[in-house]
Amino acid sequence: MSEKIAKRDPRNQLAAGFYLGLISFIGWLSLINTPALWTNEFGVDPGPELLPVIVLTLLSGGALTLLGAGTFQVIMYKTPKTNYWTKLYQNTLLPTLFVISLIFYIGLMEIFGFIFASIIFALSWMWLLGLKSRSETAVSGLFLAGLGTLIGVGLIYFVFVYLIGVPIG
Repeated sequence: MSEKIAKRDPRNQLAAGFYLGLISFIGWLSLINTPALWTNEFGVDPGPELLPVIVLTLLSGGALTLLGAGTFQVIMYKTPKTNYWTKLYQNTLLPTLFVISLIFYIGLMEIFGFIFASIIFALSWMWLLGLKSRSETAVSGLFLAGLGTLIGVGLIYFVFVYLIGVPIG
């Protein structure tokens, strides 16, 4: 089992632990600065005030566990000599672009409405991910992405507007 642990790169655990720690730190700051959550005593029925405390405790424990495991592996085992930053860049480029496009999607939805913004967002990502995973031509991939986009956006619009009764514009 120790050979399996030694082959993993502990920097991933350290980065994940740091990220979870940052999220939980921001959450604890928000919880401390919200006096409405601290006015009631947790009695027989604690109510919804206890949920943020439970979630933030679990997040903080997970962050400390990941940081501890990563630190232990750095101390006990040699870190493999790989081109870590190049692999990290290659593996995080698409997720980073996805998050940035989500921010633009929110802006487009406020300007143009749900249907147009969702068609642009879904079409571009289906086509991009289709190009990455298939060996088809760009035109046939664009056709399939367009068909999937129309079905998906139309189905979402139908469910929200006609079945649930939520106006999404």
